[in-house]
Parts: sequence; C-alpha cells; structure tokens
Amino acid sequence: MKHLRTLLAITVAMTFLLGLTVATRPVDQPSAQDVECREVVSTTSSGTVTSSSCDSELATRVSALLDESVRGVADILDINPGKISWLRRVDVVVPPSDADLVALVGPAFADMAGIAIRDGAGQRVVLNRTRAAALTDLELRVLLRHEITHVATRDLTSDAAPLWLVEGFADWVAFHGLGLSLRQAAPALTPDVSALPTDFSGPARDLAYQQAYSIMVYLESGLGEHGVVDFFLQHASMSAVDLDDVDVAGWRAFLRTSIG
Repeated sequence: MKHLRTLLAITVAMTFLLGLTVATRPVDQPSAQDVECREVVSTTSSGTVTSSSCDSELATRVSALLDESVRGVADILDINPGKISWLRRVDVVVPPSDADLVALVGPAFADMAGIAIRDGAGQRVVLNRTRAAALTDLELRVLLRHEITHVATRDLTSDAAPLWLVEGFADWVAFHGLGLSLRQAAPALTPDVSALPTDFSGPARDLAYQQAYSIMVYLESGLGEHGVVDFFLQHASMSAVDLDDVDVAGWRAFLRTSIG
C-alpha cells in the first residue's frame, strides 16, 4: 500500500477536480515498436478502454476491473438515491506514448499515474501506461475507483473545495469494501494530528492523503455511510468546511483508538 499511496498523491493543489494521481518513477520513452501499434477499443457494460495493441496486457487488466470498479463507486454514491446524478459508466484511455499522453493532459501532468479529465470528448480517465502497468490488481482497482469518483462528483465540487474533503472522499470510496484496515490503507498515519491536512503538494503529501482518508473513516464511525455521503454533498460545493463539523479532537481520539 505504500507504493499505492505514492500514486494517490497530488502535486498541485488546484488540480483535484481532474482527479490527478502521482507516481515517482520516470516516464519511459516510447520504443521503436510503438509506431507499429494500432488503436484497440474494448467495450464493457460500464464503459470502454481505448489503448494501443502494444499495451494489451494493461488494457486487458483494466477492462477486467472496469465494471467492478464502476459498481464499487455506484454502491457508495447511490446510497442516497437521486442526490448524485452520473452515468455509471466511464471511458478509460491508455495513450500509446509519452507524446500522446502529454497531448491529452499537458506536460505538467504527464508524470501522473491516473488523471480524470474533461475535454471536448467528455469526461474520461487517462492512465499513464508505465505507471499503471506497475500496479498490482488491488492497486489498479483503487486507482480506478478513486478517479471514477472524481468523474462522478466533478459537477458537484467547487473549485475552492478543500482538498482534504475532495481527496479524502475519493479515497474513502476507492477503499470501501476492499477489506483493508485503516492501518493497511494508511500506513503512515499517527494519532498526532492537530489540524486538518492542507499540504497536498509538498514532501508531506502522502501523509496528507492518508490523514484526509482517515477523516472520512472517522466520520463514518459516527455518521455511517449515508452520513459521509451527505457530509460530502453538503460541503463539496463550499470553499471551506466549518471545523466544528469535523471535530479535530474527536478525530485525534479516533486515531488513538484505531491505530494506537
């Protein structure tokens, strides 16, 4: 999960609405065989996966996980019927080269593992072929669910919404039902918290993500699943969340009990 947590970090605070996911390894340069690759589109009941024939292994893995990932997101977002309107399907694109990736997401985001974008072709999840191929199936499932959550909730989220809420909620949906303990999903957590996380772009970004996720788990302990979804819907369109609505002291006590 440490590798996965690195992939779920964001380098630029304002980019959360794109659902950006960071990895740390350098991007491979396209090989000579890339020119011989052809575009392949795989269709599932919940969307499509567009990729190069040279990335067939990754495309096959993504296609096998796509329906399950959309269902996993829907199981949470549809808890309170009618409150979140989304298509319950997603198109995933795996660009065949670095140049194609940059053309879709821009040079600033070319090092990301997964990016939820909206352009003239609609909302899509774009995967970095090198980053995504290195993930285990569990990590790939979490990545897909995280980005699908951003796609599904983007129209409900203010540009100024706090990152701990937007990213914490996406992680909460992504990890939900996978059978991982809080310690397994957030290995860097400690109970030593005094404020809501804000540094999602500096050296402490991994910890900020894990703290944001743990806030959602804490809220679930008191509000239940419906309550967490309602909390997100109530605050996602705002530029700030009243600290009294979170109770940092209660969150800290919850962490002491949950992870020691």
